[in-house]
Amino acid sequence: MACRYKFSVVPGYFIDNVAAAKDCPGSKLTTRPNLGLVERLYESDDAASAPKSSWVRFCQHVETLNRDSAPGESFKILFITRHGLSVHNAVMERVGNAAWNIHWSHLEGDGNLSWVDAKLTRDGIRLAQSLGELWFNWVESSGIPLPGRIYTSPLARCLETTKLVYSAVMTEHGDEFRPIVKELLRERLTDHTCDKRSSRSWIAENYPNFVLEEGFAEADDLWRADRCETNAQHVARKQQLLEDIFTNDASYFISLTTHSYAISSILEATGAPHFRVCEGAIFPLFVKGARLERR
Repeated sequence: MACRYKFSVVPGYFIDNVAAAKDCPGSKLTTRPNLGLVERLYESDDAASAPKSSWVRFCQHVETLNRDSAPGESFKILFITRHGLSVHNAVMERVGNAAWNIHWSHLEGDGNLSWVDAKLTRDGIRLAQSLGELWFNWVESSGIPLPGRIYTSPLARCLETTKLVYSAVMTEHGDEFRPIVKELLRERLTDHTCDKRSSRSWIAENYPNFVLEEGFAEADDLWRADRCETNAQHVARKQQLLEDIFTNDASYFISLTTHSYAISSILEATGAPHFRVCEGAIFPLFVKGARLERR
């Protein structure tokens, strides 16, 4: 697939997530205070900006950057959320990575637990609920904007995380809660049964407020028990996702609910340094998209 955009991370606005992750438990980034925004001055600041919060001034700056951007260039803040702790995460931790990858990941369950389209554990639900409570505080106290659009992977652990994080706070502030379900946000496609999604009918019944993108199939026609997606293929899929968003979505602040390896591929597609992210954590990624000239 020929790329239509060159994506890059805009430096100088947020903390160093690589360094921050090293100081977190298990070297996996947790949600940072004030979402890691660095306190600084902006060219768009004026006398009226002085009493405003750092996030309010940053939002004004993002609007200015987009207004004054060169043709074919645009800037977006991606609020990237990793789903809460799920059944397969808990089982993997219990049996060990080697046993999980060699044996357990290819089964549908162990007789007590099922991890086909793995659901959130109780701890995973609490993590997502806590993140939802943080959003209430951020909006009220820090001026962090709610996303103009919410996208989510179709896997159950992401659908539930999205609902628990955003449904209440969006409703409270009079915003419509209509997340868009996108296949391109799925985890890297492997032969692990935890990554096989449920049917379109199941998603529509259990998450009626969610919008299934055009062409969303009834059955999962992407997952195969005998096929794995390469890293290059996965990065290309996330490049396609970003191109879709930058081409068709005018929102400056966008939420993505996704998975660990999916986050790694988004970082690679945007040229960002790699770091791991904890379950149920969120971080912002400031991305510039530059449309490439067609030859």
